[in-house]
Amino acid sequence: MTLKRTVGILLFNEVEVLDFAGPFEVFSLAENAASASDDKHFDVITIAEYQATISARNGLQVIPDYSFANHPDIDVLIVPGGYGAEKTEIYNKVVID
Repeated sequence: MTLKRTVGILLFNEVEVLDFAGPFEVFSLAENAASASDDKHFDVITIAEYQATISARNGLQVIPDYSFANHPDIDVLIVPGGYGAEKTEIYNKVVID
């Protein structure tokens, strides 16, 4: 049995779709190939400042699993890049804290 780690992926307006969807796919599929069971290594969740619809780059609408106020403990935090990260979130004190 593998000890599962929780990977949190930060979402925010204007997040690049591939920058969060790619890691989501990779971490979600990671499993122990030597095991007969579906022994996944990671629980992957999405987190945003508020648990409300996010408008990703080019208009894709995404609803995060959790907000900053109610997310479970995470072991790894992925901070995607793109316009939203470079122009907005870098100045968001709540995100930086």
